[in-house]
Amino acid sequence: MSDKIRILVVDDDPLTCRILERMLNENYRVSTYTNSEDGLRHLRSQGTDLLLTDLKMPGLNGFELMAKAHEINPAIIVFIITGFSSLDNAVAAVKKGAYDYIAKPFEPDDVQMRIARALKERALENQVDRLRQERQRGQEQGTPLTRNARMEELLELARRVAMTDSNVLIQGETGVGKEVLARFIHRHSPRVEEAFVPVNCGALAEGVLESELFGHEKGAFTGATARRSGYFELADKGTLLLDEIGTTNANFQVKLLRVLQERLVHPVGSSRPVPVDVRLIAATNIDLAEAARSDLFRSDLYYRLSVVTLHIPPLRERGEDIPLLAGHFLEKYRHINPRVRDISPEGLARLQGYVFPGNVRELENIIERALILTRDDTLGPDTLLLGGMAPVPSQTGEGKPLAMEEAERNHILQVLAQCGGRKGEAAEALGINKSTLWRKMKRFGLD
Repeated sequence: MSDKIRILVVDDDPLTCRILERMLNENYRVSTYTNSEDGLRHLRSQGTDLLLTDLKMPGLNGFELMAKAHEINPAIIVFIITGFSSLDNAVAAVKKGAYDYIAKPFEPDDVQMRIARALKERALENQVDRLRQERQRGQEQGTPLTRNARMEELLELARRVAMTDSNVLIQGETGVGKEVLARFIHRHSPRVEEAFVPVNCGALAEGVLESELFGHEKGAFTGATARRSGYFELADKGTLLLDEIGTTNANFQVKLLRVLQERLVHPVGSSRPVPVDVRLIAATNIDLAEAARSDLFRSDLYYRLSVVTLHIPPLRERGEDIPLLAGHFLEKYRHINPRVRDISPEGLARLQGYVFPGNVRELENIIERALILTRDDTLGPDTLLLGGMAPVPSQTGEGKPLAMEEAERNHILQVLAQCGGRKGEAAEALGINKSTLWRKMKRFGLD
């Protein structure tokens, strides 16, 4: 209930309030008042997303209530309730800042359509404002930090492909920064002023993936109480990132291939396709080419997605980036513990001697956790890698280097033991998701 859009109705006619409440209550959280002063108190104490107000009321009239509502929250959407004989007043109210008016007698479909349109336009305006502010502050995820030659070559290729509309496939282990690279491509593309929409396919159940991406019509299935635009429509003219594309099933892959071929989406329950202009970036932590060869992923879709393939190397293969990234995360989370100035040389040595199965995301978690727990002004070796995250020894008892996979296997065993065998807790401590941990355990023969 609490996540519903809030609508406040203020009209001195109780019948009007009841009609609008019955009309809107299914899709929105509706509050009604027949006294403008009570409505104003509600605005001040609880707020609202959209205000429906009559113009002629005892006490505060609609113009005055609208002005006070905008003082409280300039983003409030205001609709004026009017009769046919008062349309001139409604037009005047729109000129003074009302979004629109609705005329009595009410047509339910018309009221629902006008409100839905206003909310959608406001949501898009807010999204554009957020993106603009992020760019101005330089806080949108920026150029991936690196001193590694392979990564620098990868970023140069990403800059070149960004200027095209070609589909891109980003591959790499969990936590290496695939979404960061996707945002980098979007930001260096001609579509930078439009939306960047990331979607984690692995987090969506098979039954809802299609409706979430392609949208659905009202009544298309149980619970579809209104038409909903899918992520493809929301990303129109911009960039859509489909993360964990390798988790999708064959039925969805056929429909996605059709969208890429036709540039049309077919909302669930609709016979009318919707044209879309989307730059698609897919990301995965599996070898999609091998999956296609093994018939675990459609080969024709694979070739559509992989016009350009970018493979991000794991953090363990670019050790020179560890101090750089650790310093970046120290600055990012310094507000947690402002007295911490730096990471000690011993602390950096410990980080550089670690294999990072969770990659950059794990390093970020380690630094954030250390800042929360440390009582010193420097992050030392005793503070870093807590919760079963002690570094794997770099040498065996015979003085021979420990193989990378054996070191990773030993580390996973250690974390599992510290977490009492609880895989969810161990995955969180490692900075990876449960499915990645399960795959690694299977590969290393761990029970």
